[in-house]
This record gives sequence, structure tokens and C-alpha cells, in this order.
Amino acid sequence: MLGPGLAAAGVDLTIVSIYPSGLDEAGLQRLGVPVVDLGRNGRGDRGYFPRLVRTLRALRPDVVHAHLHTGQYGGRAAALLARVPAIVFTVHGEEPGGPVRWVADRVLHARTSRFVVFTEAQRRRLAAAERIAPARIAVIPNGVATVSGASRDALRAELGLGPDVFALYNAGRLVPQKNQLLAIEALALARASGASRMRLVVAGDGPLAADLRELADARGLHEHVDFLGYRPDAPALAAAMDLFVLPSLWEYMPLALGEAMMAGLAPAITPWEGYDDFVRDGETGFVAAGFDAEALAAAILRAYGDDAARATIAQRAQAAARAQFDVGTMVRAHVDLYDSLRRGRGA
Repeated sequence: MLGPGLAAAGVDLTIVSIYPSGLDEAGLQRLGVPVVDLGRNGRGDRGYFPRLVRTLRALRPDVVHAHLHTGQYGGRAAALLARVPAIVFTVHGEEPGGPVRWVADRVLHARTSRFVVFTEAQRRRLAAAERIAPARIAVIPNGVATVSGASRDALRAELGLGPDVFALYNAGRLVPQKNQLLAIEALALARASGASRMRLVVAGDGPLAADLRELADARGLHEHVDFLGYRPDAPALAAAMDLFVLPSLWEYMPLALGEAMMAGLAPAITPWEGYDDFVRDGETGFVAAGFDAEALAAAILRAYGDDAARATIAQRAQAAARAQFDVGTMVRAHVDLYDSLRRGRGA
């Protein structure tokens, strides 16, 4: 979304993909932005780096915007060698530590014009952990596209959700951070408390898939937890559900949460650091008092027990998401950032 949006806003943009982009001709046409594919063959292939430096020297950009691990190190270092006037780095998550990376970050951070994060909580954490002046850190939430698809009734029929089922929905990678094990434990407690109509639908794949299935079986929930696997239409499935559940241990920018709220689904979440940048308990969602199954079950049961309140909160959640995750707002914020650096105001 950002690339095409920037191009539409008049930014002369080229995407440099260090690893193979996987885009075919049709995909490139849909993207509508030139892509230079360096074709790095695994992490042992260091020949990509001189190719990257040569590419940047040929492009002569005013700003290089680096992303992810390779951008954090190789991208920023190549931009320095290519004498790019301004470097921006989006912090998507925390990288493993170590003395070499610590030194590399100290050198590269000092020469990075701006850092982009997604929330105020992330800005505070980054400023404190990396000793970066807050003024050098821009908060720009990711944009979330609105999704239109099949009707609620059609989706529920496809998924085998009867009219009386209260469907909890979780979409994301099946990894420890996302903590879907807690959602299953909370479901077991909620059903034991009388919420017999409740069912959990999980869209996603990952290394914890087998563990999640085993836990569901062990809690007697074999018929009450649906594992859909990877679904490219996961955002559209929110229309079939009654409550979005995000039991994560930590988050930076949970796109699945934004997509669910944008679709008009109220969320029930754990209180990970920075959650209140997205969800306000009792206003735009239901926030558990802690990270244990009892606390999450209690938040879910609050939503389950009051249809009118849940509907009101879902409407507020949708309005908040449309304001916070607007794609146009995200694009304009990046354009303003690049323009300030190009004109030398933010150097």
C-alpha cells in the first residue's frame, strides 16, 4: 500500500528488493512502482552488498528508506557508502543483541536521519533503549485497507458456523508471541462458565500448529476450535465473526487487529505494552486485566454477555480504526517526512 500510494502522491520511487521479490509481470504491473531485484541467495550471499551500493549510486536518491533486518544493517551501510543525503529506518521489531550488532547500531543510528515507529509507546521504548532523541523518531501507524467480500451469512455457511454460534476470531502466525494457547485456555474457561455457544476460529499457520491442536483436544474442545490454516482472505473473514481475540505477549503494529476493527469487529486483547495506543477498555474493546486465562476469559465474557454494549463498542472500534489506520494519512505522513529531509529541514 505504501509504495503505490507514494507513487500516486508524486514521489519518484524505486523499490530495491535485496532478496528475490517473487513478483511476476502481472504483480509488477499491479504494484505500479519500479523494482530492482538484487536476488540475494540466502544470508551467506554477501555479494548483494556491492550490487546494492552500485544500485544506490546509480539511482542517486534524496532519501533511502530501509526496512527489516537487511535494511537495518546492509541497507543503511550501503546508503552511507553511496553518499545518500538522508536515511530513514522503520523499526519493525527488536533484533537479537550481541556486541557486533551493538557497535553497528551505534554507528548507523548516528547517521540515520529519522526512525519510524508505529506507536507512541514504541517511540518511548526506542528512545530509552537506543538513546535516540525522541524528535528523531516519527510515529506513523501502518495503513490498513478496507476489505469488502462475501456477506456474513455466506461466510458463516462456508465456515460451518451456525446461526447461534458466538464466534471468537484470531488471525496471525502461530508462534509464541501471538500466544494462541492462551485463547484456547480462555475458551475452555468461558465455556465452563456457561458460554456454551462460544467457538474459536483460528486463521494462520506456524510452528505451534500441532501444539495448539493438542491443547484443544486435551481441553475437550476438538469440536469448538476451527484451525483454518493460512488464509489469504483472513481480513475478510472478520465479517463472519462476533469478537476478535488477540492474546499476544507483545505487539508493535498488529495489522490483524486493525483489519478486524476496520471490519467492525470489537476486540478482546491482553494488556501488552502500548495496547492503549489502539484499544481503550470499555470504549473500543475489551482489555484483559492480565495475561492469564482467567483474565482473558473474563474480558471475553464481558463481550459475550452484553450484545448491545458489544455492538456499540464495535462501532467505536471501527470509527477509531478508520481514523488511525487510514492509508491516505500514512502516505501523506511519509511524503511530509521525505520532503522535510529533502529540503534539509530534518537533517
